[in-house]
Amino acid sequence: MSNIDLHSDRELFRRIAQSDMQAFSTLFQIYSKALYWHALKLMHSEFWAEELVQDAFVQLWMKRSSLSDIENPSAYLFRIVANKALDRIRRHELEIKMQYVAANALHNVTGEAPGKQDGWDSIKELLNTAVERLPDQRKRIYQLKYKEGYSYEEIAEKLSISKHTVRNHMAKALEDIRSFLLEHRDFLLLLLYMIGYF
Repeated sequence: MSNIDLHSDRELFRRIAQSDMQAFSTLFQIYSKALYWHALKLMHSEFWAEELVQDAFVQLWMKRSSLSDIENPSAYLFRIVANKALDRIRRHELEIKMQYVAANALHNVTGEAPGKQDGWDSIKELLNTAVERLPDQRKRIYQLKYKEGYSYEEIAEKLSISKHTVRNHMAKALEDIRSFLLEHRDFLLLLLYMIGYF
């Protein structure tokens, strides 16, 4: 980056810090595409790349009062996107882990201490509600996998569909279930308690 570019970016940041919407729009036009490609390399998802860039600019505007002190605006913007990508990856991994633990623990729980049985019953009821809300095909595949123990190959043969189709339906089913469970904030705390996290 040339000194002229750096000076221009600093000036834009200074103006944005004073709530100048025109400067904000100019900065967006200059950097949005480059930040999108940066996010795409990190996330391998066009959807999440667009989301991260939008979130980055929302954060920039919300914290605009501090922008006058930023020495290198370009590096600052790319760091925001990188941090948001890392947060999203960690959150996604946690979501997957929690749903996986819930599904497997609930279908294999035996001899739980009486004091925890009510907790398991609450989690199981919430999970069952999430499963019942799935479209018929996804629900059937999920139940064959987790309740009846079929492999993907066996499910494909039983339903006369390809293994690839089974995987796609399962991925969508798990995403639907995760989204439903995460709408219930008490679920995560209860599950962490039940598996002995605290």
